Amino acid sequence: MDVGEATLAMPCEKALDIASISLYSVAHTSAQHITMENTRMMPKEMVGFIEDDITRVEAAIAKHLTSEVSFISDVSRYVLSSGGKRIRPVLLILSARLCHYIGERLYDLSAVIEFIHTATLLHDDVIDNASLRRGNPTVHTLWGNEMAILIGDYLYSKAMSLALADKDHLVMQTVSEVTVEMAKGQVIETLKLRDLSISEADYYRIIALKTASLFAASCTIGAVLGGMTPTQRARVSAFGHHLGLAFQMADDTLDFVAPEAKLGKPVHNDLKEGKITLPIIVAMQRASTREAQVIVDYLHREQATDADLQQVIALLHKYGTLQFTMDKAQEHVTQARQCLDGFAPSPALEALHVLADYIVARDA
Repeated sequence: MDVGEATLAMPCEKALDIASISLYSVAHTSAQHITMENTRMMPKEMVGFIEDDITRVEAAIAKHLTSEVSFISDVSRYVLSSGGKRIRPVLLILSARLCHYIGERLYDLSAVIEFIHTATLLHDDVIDNASLRRGNPTVHTLWGNEMAILIGDYLYSKAMSLALADKDHLVMQTVSEVTVEMAKGQVIETLKLRDLSISEADYYRIIALKTASLFAASCTIGAVLGGMTPTQRARVSAFGHHLGLAFQMADDTLDFVAPEAKLGKPVHNDLKEGKITLPIIVAMQRASTREAQVIVDYLHREQATDADLQQVIALLHKYGTLQFTMDKAQEHVTQARQCLDGFAPSPALEALHVLADYIVARDA
């Protein structure tokens, strides 16, 4: 069993324990307005429960984006007010509430998680040469690769500074470890671009590192705030881990089926960039030699046409690989819910269950 398979097979107790807007208008957007924009697609029964918490997280984000270098503040606000769902801060808040935490620390720490996530998006968009993010022009498109990388570095540094200011060794350890894990995932994914020898285990390892690790870390920090035991922390972290895997599998399916207006970025982007995701991996396993060559040719053709792409997508439908991927995502949602079986019924537990179901039911 390799690293990717071992990660997926871990029981809950032993799972990862880290687990075009004008600058003026962005700079003057209120926290309440940003909150409603960012959470408008989330289930009402979940958002309503923590609406005040989300508003206070947005206020913390706005506060910590203030810099004497106004360009940094403006560009950071441009990115952070562009319509993200704030799923990771929501996970941290709900995990903290599940673990009976009442206090102020979760707002700055939620900002830490969102800054890390946003930094990775800025860097990813440079690597992928992406033109759109959440329906808006990407930072590197507007201001160049250098500025996109520098703003991403600034957000990473700001996140570390805030985590250190919290003065909790477990929080700082979680934050530092997750940034290392995410970087490893990005490196492995980049090395595997257009590599059709990639296995399912390789894929699982990449998404565990690049995506699920931050979901797990968000939940872990919530459990740390609640003073949970190591075993309890591991179960909450495992919930985030499995939810992160499900989230990425759903994303990889949506890339083939969601309308661009919903997705907020060009459709079929992963395949065009050479990212080999689970629907493609399974199609290569199930297709005939001649059919598999259609996928190979598409990935290595410099001027591939839309007709070439449609041939690939037809194979995904023929062999049911999109549904296969969503079924796998649902399995991880089920495992995530099971990880919380030891917690007493509460509004926070119910909200986490609603969030888990939303992960695979969303259309963008």
